[in-house]
Amino acid sequence: MVRTKWILFFAAMVMLGSFGVESASAMVPYKTYFYDYEGNYFVSPDAYVPERVLGAGDMGIPDAALNQPLDLFVDGDKQVYVADSGNNRIVLLDEEYRLKKEIKEFVLGDGRTKSGFNAPTGLFVTEEGLIYVADSKNARIVVLRQDGGLERILEAPDSDVFPAGFIYEPSALGVDPAGRIYVISKSTNMGVIALNADGGFDGFVGAEKVAPKVADLFWRLITTKEQKSRTAKNVPTEYNNITIDELGFAYVTSSALGTRAQLNALQSRDKSSRNAPVKRLNNLGIDILKRNGAYPPAGDIQVKNDVSRFIDVALAGSGVYSTLDSTHNKIFTYDEEGNLLYAFGGYGSQDGVFQSVSALAYQDARLLVLDKGTGKLTVFRRTDYGDNIAAAIEARKNRKYDESIAAWRKVLGQNPSLEMAYSGVAQSNMRKGEYEEAMHNYKLANDWEHYFKAFAEYRKEVIGKLILVIPIAAVLLLWLLTRFFKYVKKVNATGWRKSGKRTFPEEVFYAFHVMFHPFDGFWDLKHEKRGSVRAAVFIVALVMAADVFEKLAGGYILYPTDWRVIELHDTVLGVLIPFGLWCCVNWGLTTLMDGEGSLKDIFIASAYSLMPIAMISIPVTIFSNFASQQEQPFITFFTSLSFAWAIGLIFVGVLVTNDYNPFKNAYTSVISLIGMGFVAFLTVVFINILQNMNAFITTIFNEIAFRL
Repeated sequence: MVRTKWILFFAAMVMLGSFGVESASAMVPYKTYFYDYEGNYFVSPDAYVPERVLGAGDMGIPDAALNQPLDLFVDGDKQVYVADSGNNRIVLLDEEYRLKKEIKEFVLGDGRTKSGFNAPTGLFVTEEGLIYVADSKNARIVVLRQDGGLERILEAPDSDVFPAGFIYEPSALGVDPAGRIYVISKSTNMGVIALNADGGFDGFVGAEKVAPKVADLFWRLITTKEQKSRTAKNVPTEYNNITIDELGFAYVTSSALGTRAQLNALQSRDKSSRNAPVKRLNNLGIDILKRNGAYPPAGDIQVKNDVSRFIDVALAGSGVYSTLDSTHNKIFTYDEEGNLLYAFGGYGSQDGVFQSVSALAYQDARLLVLDKGTGKLTVFRRTDYGDNIAAAIEARKNRKYDESIAAWRKVLGQNPSLEMAYSGVAQSNMRKGEYEEAMHNYKLANDWEHYFKAFAEYRKEVIGKLILVIPIAAVLLLWLLTRFFKYVKKVNATGWRKSGKRTFPEEVFYAFHVMFHPFDGFWDLKHEKRGSVRAAVFIVALVMAADVFEKLAGGYILYPTDWRVIELHDTVLGVLIPFGLWCCVNWGLTTLMDGEGSLKDIFIASAYSLMPIAMISIPVTIFSNFASQQEQPFITFFTSLSFAWAIGLIFVGVLVTNDYNPFKNAYTSVISLIGMGFVAFLTVVFINILQNMNAFITTIFNEIAFRL
């Protein structure tokens, strides 16, 4: 009995502990989420949770609270630097966020004169411990040592390339390993200002070229100088922040993009740098940021007008970076390829959400976020879920593929909906040469571009194993086709000598003669009765079946999904209704224009003309299951060929059936197409009227029934 009580006690403690974990997670005032390939929103486990929210008193700053803190930096010793812009100072904190130093002023080179900051907005600390400060309102860059002593001052650069009236107001900066300084200046749309180690001007980098629209060029030709001066000009993008990685590449953000342009680029999955809110620039100013995810790195996807505005970027290592969105007070984290790993944050007064974010930085596994609205620093702790994602990406980066796969499988155990995890497993499969497994995981990730790369490698393996079987199968297939067409030719030749009723196979096989000998074939269809209505109906049904077969059995290169809904009305609308409209409208029109064909003749001729679609689309559908992405043009070519061939046969068939010359047949065909559109429009209007009448009669009936 006592033993049973102890077992129940420990079970209750375990349950209580599990409830505690759930409640702690539930207390986080935001949802961590991601988007799948289709742009659907999915909630995920929290990758980061708030650990501490620190005000000035918590940091040991006695004199004044942080006022408009605008930048944040963590050095190699995990020390934290804060640009307290409103108080004109730099605050240096130790690893545990306690005040070490407060730099408000410094002694100039003469040893007697003191100077201070005026709205410092940007920070960067080199490996040597030099502190670069963007002293914004003083229009200079101040370089300090760790003890707060002045190293040097870099005044505003001077160059002939600066436009008249140029105002130098540095707001953010970074220094690459070679000592080159990159400066963001407010209201500058010429790019990032590059300075050498001594502060000399090296040029502008990263300015986006603006391509004028055709309409703009036209108005520029016809407007006067006064009108041009009052016209809004297309100018390059303004940058607002910069971060330098360990290789010297500059991550820059922009919040001045046009809302509509940024939204269109996001929705169209534009992978170019144009209208991109975050870029990675090399020393030539060329954007090399990878955008291989389902959507480009641009923040929230399910938005209308309130697009994400990036104001800062922080680097987590192994190519992972996080961007700070000032529109929604959120953090978006991407991997090196541009896949969204997770997003979290929001607006509010609770721990973990913000009033007005201004900067973020990584401190190993912790993420620090500044809130200029409250003057507080939020420290986020990475969870087990976040640790597993980081471990998987780091292992893949270091080519430890077994470890990477194991870590991604842990992630999938916590979040089975994360497509990025399947893609991560697949990438490691590819590195190990496990192409079949890579295909399976890329398919689960909806990563079809990489799926076809894995498929191409897998196909090479299979071909290598079947190198002797493939030629034999090809010869056998060629022999069967040759025998089939010889048999068809024999049947068609025998049919010439028949005077009585022909069999159904003979009527269907005659479509092959029509395909290759259209003028003779259509003449015999009408005058020798080589075809029939039943054969024509069969060919139309065959085309419809080929359409269904393509949707069901087509390879992923045609339909990159396993969920293929076949609806009868799609096939009817796609094949039967256009075909029926063509026959009826063309017959009605050619009857008025001295045409010699009856509705039956036109129906049979048009149906026999569709045989190339069925004969080509079926083998193309089968081939699509073995085709790689590089062979997509072949599929497109043969599909287009089948439709072009069928249209050409329809044209010749109507010409021969009605005994028209080519010119008369051409304009009657064009008028027939216009008539098809007109009939379809009238049909839709008529159906709409019937629906309204039905709704009206139903309403009257219900009203009478109610009153009775």
